Amino acid sequence: MNLVSALALILAAGVINGSFALPTKYIEKWRFENIWLQYALWSFVVLPWLFMFAIEPRILAIYSAAPPRLLALMLAGGFVFGAGQVCFALAMTSIGLGLAFVINLGLGISLGFLLPLVLQHPRQIPTPFGVTTLLGTALAVAGLLVSSRAGKLRDEERSKTPRADEGSHSLGVTLAILAGLSSACQNVVFSLTSPLQELASSMGARGFAAANVLWPGFLLCAFVPYALYTVYLHQKNGSFACYAEPGSWKYHCFAVIMGAFWFGSIVFYSKASRLIGSLGPLVGWPMFMVLIILTSSFWGWKHNEWEGSGARATAVMKNGLAFLIASILVLGFSSSLRAGGF
Repeated sequence: MNLVSALALILAAGVINGSFALPTKYIEKWRFENIWLQYALWSFVVLPWLFMFAIEPRILAIYSAAPPRLLALMLAGGFVFGAGQVCFALAMTSIGLGLAFVINLGLGISLGFLLPLVLQHPRQIPTPFGVTTLLGTALAVAGLLVSSRAGKLRDEERSKTPRADEGSHSLGVTLAILAGLSSACQNVVFSLTSPLQELASSMGARGFAAANVLWPGFLLCAFVPYALYTVYLHQKNGSFACYAEPGSWKYHCFAVIMGAFWFGSIVFYSKASRLIGSLGPLVGWPMFMVLIILTSSFWGWKHNEWEGSGARATAVMKNGLAFLIASILVLGFSSSLRAGGF
């Protein structure tokens, strides 16, 4: 029953995370920095601390009792993740929502899975669970490579009819790669700071609170590079005035929704990982990432990001998505192997 609940939570987490950037399609009067500063404020600061104080008011006492090494890892990892998320926002602007998610999270899948496996659970590698999970991860990475090729073909086709708003493909891909490295950092830090969850449990925190104890401090540090960059852009472009545009109240609501979707997905993933057990970050992370990619790719197709890309690019992208779907099935099977005692 725990496995079924965990898989359901991962499914929900992937769908809402893959949809969190969708409101940006409807924010017309704000600039890049307006959107992403407001999103980061809610997803990295306000919602995580409100959520944690609501379910575990002793969060600051737990942090105070934690070993300095864990706190340092939490803070440093959060800062690196935040810098990568700035790159991700820029990549979405340059190469589109769907392709940016594919590249970013494809790297996040491979490194976010492999590093905890090698560093913390090397004995699991030759087991049926380890081999099957490696296969599922390999399929996900193959899906990434094929989808990235499709994006390049799309941009080559479009270059025959240049668009005024078309960003640089190579720059966008580079930014998405940097974002992917930071996404892997998120799961690596989550896995390496599992003693923080145990400490929270020993201090009386319930399972749900203990599973999410890392995020308020981690995300607060992630907000720092985000805020530094976006405030700089506000000053450079004079875009503080955009908040006074008629109808901006709707955009503030969209920013709250974006933050709630993104942080909510992290809450669901963390709980699912804890339900699976000590190997939760190995099983849950690749599934979470692939579901995000599939959802964001769907929204990319829905909003015509692949319009005019040509039949060849479309066919290649469909093959990439087929690899990703296959990886979900294989990773789901690997979860059952773990549940069976391997």
